[in-house]
Amino acid sequence: MTTSPPQLTMLHRDIMAAVMILTRIPVDWPDQADAPDTARSYWAFPLVGVGVAAIPALAGAGLVELGVPPLAAAALALFGVMLMTGGLHHDGLADVTDSLGGRDRERRLAIMHDSAIGSFGTLGLITILIICTSCLAHLARIDPLLMAAGLIATSAMSRAMMALQRWHRPTPTDSGLASATGRPSTPVMVMAMMLGLLAGLVFLSTSGAFVAMALGVITTILFGMFMMRWVGGVNGDGLGASQQLSEAIMLMALTLMV
Repeated sequence: MTTSPPQLTMLHRDIMAAVMILTRIPVDWPDQADAPDTARSYWAFPLVGVGVAAIPALAGAGLVELGVPPLAAAALALFGVMLMTGGLHHDGLADVTDSLGGRDRERRLAIMHDSAIGSFGTLGLITILIICTSCLAHLARIDPLLMAAGLIATSAMSRAMMALQRWHRPTPTDSGLASATGRPSTPVMVMAMMLGLLAGLVFLSTSGAFVAMALGVITTILFGMFMMRWVGGVNGDGLGASQQLSEAIMLMALTLMV
């Protein structure tokens, strides 16, 4: 007689589900376990943010200490994060910026669903990468560990904003990743925001953490308003763009505060 494997704890399942959604890291989900509750897993998004940024951020800081130019080290750190996530959020930003060429809601959604990246999407990616890389390089020139802390903190806080955005706004259609993951409950959203703030307080100064979170919330709300007018809701691409925009705003704020 064989015994079935022990059931995963609820917290463990949520974290594994968040890893499955946000990264390209292989997750071995037992066949005997219940299907992941993706709507509940939003609380763990900031934890995944810390996880995907920690090694690239510390590696980037180490490169600066070895004499690598801060700009190059910052670019490599960001590339490391993109390798962990598969560029998922960057793809969302590219799709949303590509949709700026659409004349109506249906055409904009069709552009977002198209896997090809156009000129608007390319320009959007270049812009966001220049902003984030230059901000991290600025922090690295002051202190390499400050760059690492900034990247880890904003990676966590910006992913908390994804939970806020999905909780606050509906999806434009009933299909797509955002609809499939479900809508987080208020307690789940609050937990995600608290963990995001906690990450900020751990890796940044108190003022830096609160300012970054406040700007992230403002950016998320304003972008959600734009998406409501643009396509009638926030889809998976919109969630990815929310993460990228809020992270860029947070990093710019940190460079102004040091």
